[in-house]
Amino acid sequence: MMRFMQWLHRWVSLILVIQVLLWLISAVVFTLMGHHGMSGHQYKAHTHPEMLSELAPKWPIEAVHQAYPDATQVRLTSVLEVPQYRIENNGQTIYLNAQTGNIWETSITAAERIALASYEGPGQVEMVTAVDGSDELVDWQQPGFRIAMDDDLNTRIYVDAASGDVVDHRNTPWVIADWAFRLHFMDYTGGRSFNHLVIWTAGLLSLWFALSGLILLFRNIAQGDFNPRRRPTWLEQLQNEAQPVASSCGGGGTCGLCKVTYTSAVKPKPTAAEQAMLSDADLAAGMRLACQHRVNHHDQIELADADATTHRLTLVNKRQLSPSIVELRFASTAPFHYRAGQFLQFKVPHSDAVITRHYSMATAADTEHLVFTVRKMPAPSPELPAGIGSSYLTELEPGQSVEAVGPFGDFLRTDNNQRTQLFIGGGAGIAPLRALLQDELQQAQPRKCVFFYGARHENELCYRDEFSDHAHVDYTPVLSDEDWDGATGYVHETVAAWLANQDVEQLDVYVCGPPPMLKATLDMLAAANISRARIRLDDFGI
Repeated sequence: MMRFMQWLHRWVSLILVIQVLLWLISAVVFTLMGHHGMSGHQYKAHTHPEMLSELAPKWPIEAVHQAYPDATQVRLTSVLEVPQYRIENNGQTIYLNAQTGNIWETSITAAERIALASYEGPGQVEMVTAVDGSDELVDWQQPGFRIAMDDDLNTRIYVDAASGDVVDHRNTPWVIADWAFRLHFMDYTGGRSFNHLVIWTAGLLSLWFALSGLILLFRNIAQGDFNPRRRPTWLEQLQNEAQPVASSCGGGGTCGLCKVTYTSAVKPKPTAAEQAMLSDADLAAGMRLACQHRVNHHDQIELADADATTHRLTLVNKRQLSPSIVELRFASTAPFHYRAGQFLQFKVPHSDAVITRHYSMATAADTEHLVFTVRKMPAPSPELPAGIGSSYLTELEPGQSVEAVGPFGDFLRTDNNQRTQLFIGGGAGIAPLRALLQDELQQAQPRKCVFFYGARHENELCYRDEFSDHAHVDYTPVLSDEDWDGATGYVHETVAAWLANQDVEQLDVYVCGPPPMLKATLDMLAAANISRARIRLDDFGI
């Protein structure tokens, strides 16, 4: 629960930060434009109504009273020097020509003259259009006219057809100010209201953000995170001592790579991150994540990969397996032993620092060469760089060297059973699965192996000939974006159809691939009632 709260707190903070930036930007717009600049009235003339003594209606007020005996108010005004009665009668406003007693009518020509009388800018009339209200005028949705002027501000003058009144002026500065108001008051629908669903939601999110922030703050205080004399985490301690420990999340408890085993009698209570990343059996055996617990001198721990060391690897050759995946073959200065399914932590120089990236060996134990498959990550946009680690490694030339630490990992083959070995992979997840398959097939009596591999296009099927030609591997490639003679769709869907005719109690499952494929596959395996204890997973530490 605390882990989910922390995740949601971060995303809500991002939403609130974006809205705060919108407030700041819109406030700057208001300051720069000023009230007059935002009003849309830069070229609006300020006229004064004619004196009543100057109006000479031919239709007398007695006739008005006789025609509208229930009228509560009668006003005399003028439009284009023509007198006009405005009568409030039974909740309606009636406009009469005071010369004829007829209902007032505003023609296109009259609307143009009315608009020009209210305009004192440099432009001329460009177009007169009959309209039924406008999105630019919230409180006016009546028949009328829009008179467009060809000035530098794109002025638009709205005239009401029923009364002949100038409803208002609008122009480009007003549009900018209107959008600034919408962003400032979160009025994204344009309803010109403070009382709407977005405001309510923002208020509730802000309240939740504050409360969850307090809870997380108290938790961090209790853990000593704000104590300058606080004890380091085991991960920090091991890294300071240059001990072999893997990590790809910076100690956030999200990659699950920094595994250690407590051998002392008293073991710390598992955190939410550990309960999510480790199995019940691992937790019962004392396994914990080094980033989740602080050093206590009464505790004793063992590293999961105590034999990991630093190696100098020299590139022997490389080849393109698919449009995006490159096979790299390295020679190590000193041979070392690893188990199929394990990985090395490569040290990649970047600017003035060194970053680490994890890549699994793509072959069973080989004392001569180490083989890796690297998916080159393209730049997501012209403004952002391509993947740092993958670009560096795939651009190495034969003879160049790189440092790596390892081996790490427990994505290993099961032993001591005769169950069918089911491998499910996609993309660069081919590397550890290929190593596990090779390791199984090298045994004196290899078990039945079934391999489903997903890709988008046929040219992305890495090592296709190696698997399809092997007599002891039931290999099924699955393409998601291409019509061909083989299986199509998503790989987990093809596996689900195959599982429908299998005894799931007689399966060991190995899964490796991109995060969306991993999630879909794990959900599918759970729906097929395959025990989590018989599923082995390599999620690249993502």
